[in-house]
Amino acid sequence: MLRYKYTAVVRRKAREIGEAAVDAALDARVTATIKAKLAADADLSAISITVATTAGRVTLSGTVTSPELIGKAMTLALETEGVREVVSTIQIKN
Repeated sequence: MLRYKYTAVVRRKAREIGEAAVDAALDARVTATIKAKLAADADLSAISITVATTAGRVTLSGTVTSPELIGKAMTLALETEGVREVVSTIQIKN
């Protein structure tokens, strides 16, 4: 009996590891998609803006030249599939 309980725990943990790996892959895809959108936008810079994604929550950080560009970067991220929330710590650089 004890052996079956141990097996169930191992299986559950393996499933949790598998789910975590899938989540990490989705987050990486979201990050890459947003970075590509930033690179393709003439007003925004993929070099000046850092993108981090955890469980569909995107954090944007870095610098832009105007408040409007902060909104543009946030909108671009929000329109990306798999994004649940966007947090910005982007600062305006003169």
